[in-house]
Amino acid sequence: MILDKLINQYFDDLNENDLHIIKTIHDHIDEMKTMKIQDLATHAHTSISSIHRLTRKLGLDGYSDLKSYIKLNNYTEETTQDLIELLNQDIQQTMKYMEQLHFDKLNQLMDRAPYIYIYGTGTAQLDLANDVQRQLWSLHKKSMVMRNEQDFKNGIEEIGGDDLLFIISLSGESKNLDEIIQMIKTRNIKYVSVTTLRNNLLAQNAMFNIYVNSTPFYLYNKVDNSSFLPFYIVFDMIVRKFSEWKVKQKDRF
Repeated sequence: MILDKLINQYFDDLNENDLHIIKTIHDHIDEMKTMKIQDLATHAHTSISSIHRLTRKLGLDGYSDLKSYIKLNNYTEETTQDLIELLNQDIQQTMKYMEQLHFDKLNQLMDRAPYIYIYGTGTAQLDLANDVQRQLWSLHKKSMVMRNEQDFKNGIEEIGGDDLLFIISLSGESKNLDEIIQMIKTRNIKYVSVTTLRNNLLAQNAMFNIYVNSTPFYLYNKVDNSSFLPFYIVFDMIVRKFSEWKVKQKDRF
């Protein structure tokens, strides 16, 4: 754990209450970046003065020094992870989920749609949407990318009852999405959600859900990042599965 080094160094000076506070810190380690000392005292059922005494026992200047120590060492732990292996795990988990997907239903929705619309909720999502459109053109499917929220609101009236809409979002949760989902529901638009989180507002209201594994990670310069490679793999599989399905449909007649 992050405080293990300090605990081992000053263990003889720590009492049972100190160890309880330390356990509470580790139980809320992600929240410690912004947690106030009053909140920690509440979580640990102890006093603010007890926390101050603990920080001094650990050789720190105070609570703010403790938070800085945790943030630095938490970042060190996160950046020492094997980022290539993390990417491999995301790809494998995404592929595993896609293998369980009921593609026949999605293929039928795509096949019946005179037009397929793609909407991404951010810059990286928009880049993905442009690539999805390129692949749909290869399938001879008419498609359109809605490039921003205003573009979506202006164009939603053009979406027909048999058309299909793909919405790409990392979390599937945002204030802007609430309004967009309401607009979709009142017009009975068929849409497919593509998100990382399983239990989200966007997925709950979609006709078809696709989940992608993309674990956030830190770069060397402390900037947090997320890979969109699994998203590209998902749509590559959708195109391939649709093409295979069309071949089988032709062979049947």
